[in-house]
Amino acid sequence: MRKCICSLLFLLVTVVAANAATTIKIATIAPEGSSWMRQMRSAAGQVKAQTDGRVRLKFYGGGVMGNEKSVLRKIRVGQLHGAALTGSGLSAISPGAVVYSLPLLTASVEQMNCLRQKMDKEIAARLLKRGFVSFGFASGGYANLMSKMPIHNAAEMKGLKVWVPEGDRVGYAVLEALGLAPVTLPLSDVLTGLQTGLVDIVGTSPLGALAFQWYTQLHYITRLPLVYVYGALVIDKRVMARLSPADGKVVRAVLEQMYRNFDQQNLVDDEQALAVLQHEGLQMVEPTSGEYARWNTVAQQVIKRMVTDGVLDGALYQRVQARLHACRSVVGQ
Repeated sequence: MRKCICSLLFLLVTVVAANAATTIKIATIAPEGSSWMRQMRSAAGQVKAQTDGRVRLKFYGGGVMGNEKSVLRKIRVGQLHGAALTGSGLSAISPGAVVYSLPLLTASVEQMNCLRQKMDKEIAARLLKRGFVSFGFASGGYANLMSKMPIHNAAEMKGLKVWVPEGDRVGYAVLEALGLAPVTLPLSDVLTGLQTGLVDIVGTSPLGALAFQWYTQLHYITRLPLVYVYGALVIDKRVMARLSPADGKVVRAVLEQMYRNFDQQNLVDDEQALAVLQHEGLQMVEPTSGEYARWNTVAQQVIKRMVTDGVLDGALYQRVQARLHACRSVVGQ
């Protein structure tokens, strides 16, 4: 009898363990109600359905879990399991991830797409080596200067406060080299910074300015594509390892498809966002002739110095430059 009871208890425990749901908690700065959040919620529903409820993705939107630095700390202690991060957040995990968002690295989406065809797998492998599984990268367009007053060149930015994303050492150094005053803030604090006068100028894509409501504090957009904006969703590989092979395959498939959708749709949305910003009254400003070349010269000098100092991975940067040289022969300058 005792043997039967023990066997029954063992069976019950096994059944409960088999049916216990694994909840993966993921933070994102994406605003609630945005198309990004709607797609993330949809992905969560697909994962739950396709795993019969064994895996559940719980997204915390709108930056409620704090800035990216805080989110990564919470992942390390197990309070969270993953996050949708910008390039700056990804580079905090793996410094090599900064290469895509180096100032003036590429001059067009076509160049960057060509580069990414070769380099995405390497960046993903570097993140995995640091303990995070990624599911693809998504473009957010190019960051242009957006400001409260018309800006034609760097000289007109003297004395004004220019936002730099938290952790962006290269961007900070480039602005300093131009004699400007960079102000470091996490993404979640930029709107408040604009409202209080802590920041006068931001570098962001039209999509970002619209999604985060920054455009409400801005009046001008300078056509100067300075930085490629991108991001990725990453999950602690220890959490992924706890899933069954079949369930892990489902999570990968759903999230990879979601990021392919993001990557394609964001470029379309970015163009539409620019039209919306202009409709809202933001005016386009053409930079002074030769201004892009000037910024590019300064950026290259800063990057080379950081490579020499060991701040940037020189071997990786050389591979990126070699690939870009090949890309320019195909898609043009």
